[in-house]
Amino acid sequence: TRGSVMAGLNQWLLFGGGNLAGQLKVGRWFVAELSHGQQLNLGRISIGLTEAERDAGVSVAMPWTTGGGVGVQITPNLHVLLELKAHRYEVRGFDRNQSTSYTSFTVGPGVFYDLYLYKGFFIQPSARWWPTVASTYDKASFDSKAGGSYSHARHDLTPFVNLNIGWTMTGI
Repeated sequence: TRGSVMAGLNQWLLFGGGNLAGQLKVGRWFVAELSHGQQLNLGRISIGLTEAERDAGVSVAMPWTTGGGVGVQITPNLHVLLELKAHRYEVRGFDRNQSTSYTSFTVGPGVFYDLYLYKGFFIQPSARWWPTVASTYDKASFDSKAGGSYSHARHDLTPFVNLNIGWTMTGI
């Protein structure tokens, strides 16, 4: 049995927020993980927003994203999870008095590989496919900085790549 704690580097470095996760590997096969992210600013880097969002001058933030997954180990360092997540979005228009909020729910696979650098210290690249299966999103339109109006489209997290940094404790 091995337990690990991790921080998502993409969330800290690229989106100015944070993400912490805990993972448990039991025996040869079973893996479970819980994670929670907060205060992510998708507009901090250009790839976080769509071209239409950038052109309209809207901002998109995720005050929280949370969930977990269960799966199997393929090798001691490679595992696959089926993850269930909830993501809260806050969208503010170019006119800062215009805003909307919604929560999206995703279910999808994730692939993870642990690269041990020193004793229990590791980095973990991951690739995930999180299609939205439900959402509280309702159509929203905003004034655009270019004039006219902008109709916001719900965000989807497909695909999503990350790099975790973590520490594993063995024999727990």
